[in-house]
Amino acid sequence: MLGIYISMYQYTVLSISQLFLIDAALMGLLIGVQHFGMAVPPLILGVLCAKIGKKKVVLLAYLLLILGTALAGMMNEYVSFIVAVFVIGSGFAVLEATLSAVLADEFPGESTRHLNFSQVAFSIGALTGPAVAKALIQAGVYFKDLYYYCAVVFLVLGIGFLFTRHQHDRTDMQASSGKEHYKAFFKNRVVVFLALSIFLYVGIENTFANFTDSYFELMLGFPGLSATALSLFWGAMIPSRFLAGILRIDRKKMFVTLTVLICLSALLAMLIPETTVKVIMFTVCGFCCGPIWPMLMDTVAQKNAGASGPSMNIMATFSSLGGAVLPFAAGYAVNISNQTAAYYICAVIAVVMLWIFGMAVKNGRISAAKAGGSIDSDKAES
Repeated sequence: MLGIYISMYQYTVLSISQLFLIDAALMGLLIGVQHFGMAVPPLILGVLCAKIGKKKVVLLAYLLLILGTALAGMMNEYVSFIVAVFVIGSGFAVLEATLSAVLADEFPGESTRHLNFSQVAFSIGALTGPAVAKALIQAGVYFKDLYYYCAVVFLVLGIGFLFTRHQHDRTDMQASSGKEHYKAFFKNRVVVFLALSIFLYVGIENTFANFTDSYFELMLGFPGLSATALSLFWGAMIPSRFLAGILRIDRKKMFVTLTVLICLSALLAMLIPETTVKVIMFTVCGFCCGPIWPMLMDTVAQKNAGASGPSMNIMATFSSLGGAVLPFAAGYAVNISNQTAAYYICAVIAVVMLWIFGMAVKNGRISAAKAGGSIDSDKAES
């Protein structure tokens, strides 16, 4: 459902910007503010996982999602709509990060598989989101009323989750305050570089996806292809995440290969004029993006065994900040130039992300010499 929501938002963001009569720069703000909402709460609520348990934190996240989506359907002013989207982002990030921590703790030794499979479900939702939104809108549903539908579904899911049972709800180390969690996280240079990597990755993913509608409609004049390209972008993540979940692949080689292909697909999508090739490149980019987020999250979870809840939520903050800052910057570039600027920025960010990940690998090798592990290993590093 998180996947359905996020791609539905990406599909309707152009309609929202037209409703409020805002330019590309403010549309970038509209995209980024949701991820700003995703950035702050995980730092505060994530630490609660060690105190009140992950289940209660998840239920709190559902409440934020229900409130935010209901408000988004009601608000008819730009500023009030931004507030609603901020609330949605708060629930979204805490829910995704904490549920990922639940999987890591409930299935020790199989976290890589389960995190990838959970992201397969996310991708299936994101694949169907634009198609469902388009069908409902064509059937006469006002696009803002889609948020009411989301609120009802999140309510049902929250009630269902209320009756689940966890074997390891409070496996995180107990701490009197969040300072110990933050100190342990930022003291590990490998983890910090991985956090910077996820910051850049989500910036690429969010920019690539959110400017799809405006690129195909405003730049190319093919509005009918925007939903197709966006669905294929998300849908292509399904097979790559599934394969990453069942195959044991060297993480370093996988990351390097996929990042290079992300860069090339973004460039080729802009440089080759044939529309069919552009759609194919959007699909290729989605396929390559698929395994990166769960791989980075799982690696950090393994390196912070015993504190997965707080560490995953800190990673969610980095993830969300990337999704906020980089699309906002891309929006300004688009305003000055055109929609292609957003995708050239994605290509450049991919190169920087590869360098940052290389720093993580380098520091991991130094740590491996002392602790007997590495970033390429599926075993946790002490």
